[in-house]
Amino acid sequence: MILTQATGIIMGPITWLLGTIFNAIYNLFFAMGVESIALSIVLFTIFVRLILFPFNLKTTKSSKIQQHLRPEFNKITKKYKGKRDQQSMIAQQRETRELQEKYGIKMSQGCLTALIQLPVFIGLYNVIQNVPAYVFRVRELFKPIAIAIFNSANSSSVISQFATEQKLRLTTKAVEFASATSATSGTGKAGLNYIIDVLYKCNTDQLTKLGQKFSSSPEVANLISEKSQSISNVNHFFFGINLSEAPGLKLSIALIIPIVAFLCQFLAMKVTPMQETGDPQQDAQMRTMRKTMYIMPIFSFFITAISPAGLGIYWATSAFVSFLITVLTNVYYDHADMDAIIEKQQAKAAVKIAKRKAKGKVSLTERLYGAGAEGDSGSGSSNVSNNRGLNKYGNMNLRNYEPEATEERKPKKGSLADKANAVKRFNDTGVDD
Repeated sequence: MILTQATGIIMGPITWLLGTIFNAIYNLFFAMGVESIALSIVLFTIFVRLILFPFNLKTTKSSKIQQHLRPEFNKITKKYKGKRDQQSMIAQQRETRELQEKYGIKMSQGCLTALIQLPVFIGLYNVIQNVPAYVFRVRELFKPIAIAIFNSANSSSVISQFATEQKLRLTTKAVEFASATSATSGTGKAGLNYIIDVLYKCNTDQLTKLGQKFSSSPEVANLISEKSQSISNVNHFFFGINLSEAPGLKLSIALIIPIVAFLCQFLAMKVTPMQETGDPQQDAQMRTMRKTMYIMPIFSFFITAISPAGLGIYWATSAFVSFLITVLTNVYYDHADMDAIIEKQQAKAAVKIAKRKAKGKVSLTERLYGAGAEGDSGSGSSNVSNNRGLNKYGNMNLRNYEPEATEERKPKKGSLADKANAVKRFNDTGVDD
């Protein structure tokens, strides 16, 4: 077992799966004569985006359908124009939701896509932080140096001191492996993983300094010199950017990654169509939410600045691919036969509604606004009956609220609460009990 692999009931298996896919992609490039973690990240990102493509397509499709059905939503808006009483507002929201359900429009589709991407992002963060733990060939590249360091005198104290001096962010904790008889023992495996973790976090200059720390063991410096070029090819991007290091906010060539992430995220947000519900109140909230979402590119800049450069490459590539996919799907739906698409979507929604009714299940709209959603939704008497529960609580406030009289709630005769109630009744009616 490799100790630097992520653990946990949820993220453990997800990270392992992503690490396995990442290892396969790296091996594919290796077979082509290319050893590059950065290119593996780019291809991996494209692979993940293709998996998520159906969810993104559904989001765009839902937005385009709502835009095409805007006249129908406008009819509901005009019907209740100027009516600001609670009954009318509830009825308008109910009819809007019924229309969305009729055509299979789901407002939560975009949120679902974002939720799916979150564990992928966290899992890839774990993989990039510990590439040798998941990519066998990278681990084997560092292993000879790690074994040479392991067998050197005072290796545990020297390597731990070096990691502290260089301020390396490590996921494997320092272990005392000086007493280990071999690298295959329990303490020896832990120590070997710690050394490999340190080596992976080092840039070329730091590796040279590490070799100098073990001057009493020339084998360490020789192995570092021998494998430095391969390590540089594997662990570095253009212009010598170390994938395991965070670019930071200082002026450097690595800052190009957060800048590209910002621009790509902004473009992706710009071309994403806004879903319109037909309800003025909900649409206003959606517009406000969209303005708030423009903070996302700024967030992308800062998160990629303080995270490993490899994660920034994933973030920037993901945003750019998302931008391309959104542009292409927008072009497709702008030239597609929307009437045929809507007719097909309506047929699917009708089948789902029929199946739900056959099973006796109640939709969210019916739970919120009452039954009879697919019938004559405009009848006033039906609305009053259906919305009785909502009105009961909607009209309630703390000033006029009084609990229903029950035996449990009546204060004890002669108690302080009973006397206070008697005073209140006298003030209200002028009659003494």
